[in-house]
Amino acid sequence: MKFNSITLSFVATLALSSLIFAQDDNQAKYDKKIKAGWIKAGGWELDHGKAMDAAKSEGKYILAYFSRSYAP
Repeated sequence: MKFNSITLSFVATLALSSLIFAQDDNQAKYDKKIKAGWIKAGGWELDHGKAMDAAKSEGKYILAYFSRSYAP
């Protein structure tokens, strides 16, 4: 039984560490994409709270697009 517990702990540690590296990779992709010229030239508000405040004060609607770069 002890062998199974150690093996399970090892496998769980490997699985969790791979998730951490995957998150870092996704963050790097996001940072690269957010610096693209077409995003800066679009004039979009990227902060949801600021967009809500601006829409409320100007009496406008919000068009929001949510996406994921990774779907398990």
